[in-house]
Amino acid sequence: MSVEPLRAAVVGLNWAGRQHASIYLQVPGVELTAVCDVDPAPLDRAKRQFPTLRRYRDLERMLDEQRPDLLSIATPARWHAPQTILAATRYPPRAILCEKPMAGSLGEAQAMLAACQRNGVKLAIGHMMRWYTVHEQARALVAEGAIGTPITATVCLEEGGLMNNGTHVLSYMQYVLGDPDPEWVIANVQRRSDRYERGWPSEELSGGLISFAGDIRVSFEGDIPPNPAYDWQYQTVTGTDGVLIWPSAFLAPDFAVRLVRRGHGVTETPAPTQTLDNVFLRELDGLARWARGDANDNRNDAHLAIRNQEVMMAMYESARTHTLVRLPLRTMGSPLIEAIDSGELPVEFPGRYDTRYAVDRPLRARY
Repeated sequence: MSVEPLRAAVVGLNWAGRQHASIYLQVPGVELTAVCDVDPAPLDRAKRQFPTLRRYRDLERMLDEQRPDLLSIATPARWHAPQTILAATRYPPRAILCEKPMAGSLGEAQAMLAACQRNGVKLAIGHMMRWYTVHEQARALVAEGAIGTPITATVCLEEGGLMNNGTHVLSYMQYVLGDPDPEWVIANVQRRSDRYERGWPSEELSGGLISFAGDIRVSFEGDIPPNPAYDWQYQTVTGTDGVLIWPSAFLAPDFAVRLVRRGHGVTETPAPTQTLDNVFLRELDGLARWARGDANDNRNDAHLAIRNQEVMMAMYESARTHTLVRLPLRTMGSPLIEAIDSGELPVEFPGRYDTRYAVDRPLRARY
């Protein structure tokens, strides 16, 4: 007996949205029917790339006419909450995949999750790096006790800001560690220039220490130059019996996970070479299986992703208040925006710029 394909639609047609659209065409049992963007330029590109699809400039009209089973939201962060809530409350699909970061604040993220729960919509957040095999292998090694009990971990990104690439690296480290609950955060940020990322205020540098259940401490470095002793940005997990080391999947998705154990030397677990398309395909196929009920859970489940959102907001709150912040976080707005608006983070190098579009950046403000 044939099964009716799931109908998919995408809103937001810059890079991530175009990736979602092209990959939906490859997912078994899924039919991409429509795309949406307020900007006519990406819609014109979509017409050339996907000539048979319905194209919309109004999201609500697309939802009303298409009633998709799967909806990808690939718009800038400020639209994630209102668009997710609109879809979940008025035209509920089976599942929504909203790109990262989940939202602009913890309050928005909680409202998104609540709207989806009330209406029976499964909500996933696009932390696609959880679908890299290198992170699956690291998680399996931690779970089987290859390094004993995890004690500390380090995670870093060379470029991109906490709310852009930082959310990715924090998410996949949480995944590797088995998604433990965060308990407290102490952190700081620097924002001496008027820096934005896709229209959202962004810091230039960030760093902090995060404590997770089980007494695991994770140190985070954001936009700080990598250690010159390394050829790549390495992520590590140290346990009572050994250390796991692997390069950033942004840079080397086909590298091995290196296991160093006392008295046993070095063991490498090769990770199959993956293209970015393959990672997106695994992510969207996982979403479809979750939506159908063929899978009971999903590693991008917003119930997990909201912990990532809370950690990032707690880092900003710690920087704003100069204190250790215990979780659950009470601040529902954006501590970074509050610090900017109050003058606690004054701009010393004027001239607003966006890291996605700027050619000449005030790099002197970074260090």
